[in-house]
Amino acid sequence: MCGKFEARLTWNEYCDLAGVPDEDGVIAPATVLRVFTPMSRVPVLHLNAARKRRVTLMRWGWLDPKLADPARGFSHLHARSEEIERTPTWVEPFRNARGVVFTKSFNIGEELPGGRIKQWVCTRADGGAMALAVIASSWRLVQGQLTAFAMVTTASCAPLDLKDERMPAILKTEDIAMWIGEEDATQAKLKSLLRPFEGSLVVREQEPSRPKPRRDDQPELF
Repeated sequence: MCGKFEARLTWNEYCDLAGVPDEDGVIAPATVLRVFTPMSRVPVLHLNAARKRRVTLMRWGWLDPKLADPARGFSHLHARSEEIERTPTWVEPFRNARGVVFTKSFNIGEELPGGRIKQWVCTRADGGAMALAVIASSWRLVQGQLTAFAMVTTASCAPLDLKDERMPAILKTEDIAMWIGEEDATQAKLKSLLRPFEGSLVVREQEPSRPKPRRDDQPELF
């Protein structure tokens, strides 16, 4: 399942996609948003208490109540769309705290013999941004307030289904308003938005990480 995604959007571009002005100064306008992994703080589009669009930095990774220090781990990264309205963990967030994350690509992992995982990078064929459905929640902790999200998943579409059975739920642009709550919708209608992607996706193997260049004054280690 998805364990990494890369926005490759400037903060201004991200706010434009979210339909919000960059009025909070959370991130410098020209800053390029790149790779997000579990425990990263990610900009999430949602409705605030006044039911206005807002982008808030939230942690990717649901609170694990068994941990004394929530910064040391998480309980969930993903919420299955098929069970989202009846799984106790997700019932309230699905009803009242839905959001969107924008990205140009996401990774899925193919399980290989021996337990190895091969990473594949998934993009839209037209190179456009994707709107991923998420749900969120906040907790008051001794360490402060934690607001976190889980990525909603669906069954994979082709050709991703040859690599992994699950993928992020990608929303149509015209469905974003309904998903975040600007338009009234029944739970059945909301669930109908969470379907395998109907557009065209491109899947390529992730290039291996390049080693950091060694400084000339750094000794060789054997």
